[in-house]
Amino acid sequence: MKRIISTLVLLLCVLLAASGCKSLKPREDIYIFFTSDVHCGVNENFNYAKLKALVDDTKAEHQYVSLVDLGDYIQGGTYGTLSQGSIIIELMNELNYDVVTYGNHEFDYGMDRLRELQAMMKFKTVLSNARYSGKGESVFKDVPEYVLIDYGPVTVAYLGILTPSTITSSTPGFFKEDGEFVYDFYGGDNGNELFTKVQSVVDEVRKKGADYVVALAHMGSVTENQPYDSISLISHTSGIDVVLDGHSHSEISGVRYPNSKAEDVLMISAGTKMQNVGELIIGKDGTIESLLVSEYEREDETSKAAIEKADAEMAGILSQKVGELPFALTIADENGKRLVRTRETNLADFVCDATRALMDTDIALYNGGGIRKTIEAGEVTYGDLLNVMPFTNVLSSIRCTGQQILDVLELGSRNTQPVTLFEDNPVGENGGFVQVSGLKYTINTSVQSAVQLDDNGLFTGVGDKRRVSDVYVLKDGNWVELDPEAYYTVSSNRYFLLEGGDGNTVFDGCEVLIDQGPVDLQSLIEYMNSLETIPESYRQPQGRITVK
Repeated sequence: MKRIISTLVLLLCVLLAASGCKSLKPREDIYIFFTSDVHCGVNENFNYAKLKALVDDTKAEHQYVSLVDLGDYIQGGTYGTLSQGSIIIELMNELNYDVVTYGNHEFDYGMDRLRELQAMMKFKTVLSNARYSGKGESVFKDVPEYVLIDYGPVTVAYLGILTPSTITSSTPGFFKEDGEFVYDFYGGDNGNELFTKVQSVVDEVRKKGADYVVALAHMGSVTENQPYDSISLISHTSGIDVVLDGHSHSEISGVRYPNSKAEDVLMISAGTKMQNVGELIIGKDGTIESLLVSEYEREDETSKAAIEKADAEMAGILSQKVGELPFALTIADENGKRLVRTRETNLADFVCDATRALMDTDIALYNGGGIRKTIEAGEVTYGDLLNVMPFTNVLSSIRCTGQQILDVLELGSRNTQPVTLFEDNPVGENGGFVQVSGLKYTINTSVQSAVQLDDNGLFTGVGDKRRVSDVYVLKDGNWVELDPEAYYTVSSNRYFLLEGGDGNTVFDGCEVLIDQGPVDLQSLIEYMNSLETIPESYRQPQGRITVK
């Protein structure tokens, strides 16, 4: 009798699969909550205490509830920087996450530290597109490509997908052994290698009985993420039902895109710093819906107490006063939309001036992605400055040619658009957008970028046309035209200057003047202390970068 029933069930599944329907429907609705790009913002916006309450309250009313994260959780704020990620992992354990994938910033403390953090994790981690060719042991040795979770008679597959641009958006040196890259994320063939790999994993989980496939994709959904964006992933694959998308910090409550078989796939993005919690509902009727939750009345007291304990541990250091500001130094426009990766801001001017002053160079450059948060007017504390520069990079200096400076400006401006927002979402962003001191330049967005990159996103050259023009250097208080043949001293954080961060290999082979100088945060502290008051000239951007 059992064999007859099994045969009938199998026949029914085959017929349903052939008709394009799901093989099974849940007995009850399945609720999947997700977070993304939290960047240590556990006590911001929605916050972890509200998230825990929301999930627990849903579990009290429904049988099938899960919590997942799409990456970039351990870096980007004081909790992460001061504990090298451990405080964040402890809080995530407290929230009982079920499945988590990796973002590019999970590697910011190095592979050894990531191994230590993995040992702390009480939740499952997944990543389907990591590859290791070294002689040691991969950090992903015990990380599966996917997990299958049963919700009654229904099985959902969760697979993690990490953007191949991770190598340049973290620290490239961390992915090397003996000077050679040993990690990669299937970044070849203009995205096709990635899509082929993901398709093979999807096919595998379908064969293993997955009724639904949910991709935890740290890839992004804006044009500058191409070809490794989630929309391209959908169009080049089949068998994925939902893409939960992170990396670009977009807020998308749910949009459907056709896959390679012209079937609609739902894509959702929850923003950053706990702006929203994503909610995916697989209905008992087989429908799939989504929404973004931006507020909740109740906070879980246990999680709230854990956050308060972490606050108390750091309060002594973070509350130390380092200066006063008569006006805000900002990374955003007047509506709070991030600008520092597309345009000059007054905080970027201040950071670059502080770097140039401390390192005593002709020019200072700074990647916009390394300047993370606005400093409000009033008392400025160590914590405020640490929020601006949470990565604790050391500063370095080199001697390079004017031509190399022209090349790095081209690299940084390759995504720049004539506008900074489209439908209220940032466009043209690039973490390697070059903020400057002792230098000024113009970007002509009508000229298509001719920057050339390799499969890992590292700079290899510039074609005939250039977007950047009118480049001037400050010399003895006057602006003089930059000479491509002349040599200049340049300072920045080591990540951007010497480690290939944001794909910047322009300065490879340059004479290194200071390899590992002071921590970047020290430049802000010393510069602020050197000024009795912050000059009015910093109230607005100083006109160093013109975009037309």
